[in-house]
Amino acid sequence: MKASFRASSGGREVVVLLYRHLLGGTAAIVMFLMMAMTLVDVVGRYLFSAPVNGAFELTELMLAAVIFIGLALVTAEDGHIAVDLLDAALSPLVQRIQYWLIGAINVLAFGAFTWVLWQHALKVQRYADTTAVLQIPLAWLAFMMALTTGLATLALIIRLLLGSSMHSVRGE
Repeated sequence: MKASFRASSGGREVVVLLYRHLLGGTAAIVMFLMMAMTLVDVVGRYLFSAPVNGAFELTELMLAAVIFIGLALVTAEDGHIAVDLLDAALSPLVQRIQYWLIGAINVLAFGAFTWVLWQHALKVQRYADTTAVLQIPLAWLAFMMALTTGLATLALIIRLLLGSSMHSVRGE
């Protein structure tokens, strides 16, 4: 059975609760708004021949927000898919090395992704990019994507340093 990030003591539990309530609640609200927007657009389009102007743009923005909020949430809860077909055949030492190697690669990849997104967000803000139809500024979304990816990176660092995903090493 996989060790859970939220099932451990003190500080980690608080971090996960904050992630779950803040990010999970925000994602739920955004998903509800996306659903409501789609409902209003479809009803308006087919019953009244009056679709919501810019509904496609709004849906795109909300979908991007949900994806990146979900990325941080899934990472904090150790919910990513993991294939462990060979883990049982590996010695505890090799499993430990594998854990640290994969953890370091994940932190580096997410860290690079975060850095690129921050650079992109600053560029979007500098150019004052907006959506095509409704002219909604895009900087807020770019910064939100960078922030949530940074939160995912932080979760990976905490997980790596505290060793909370070493279920195969511990024999759980």
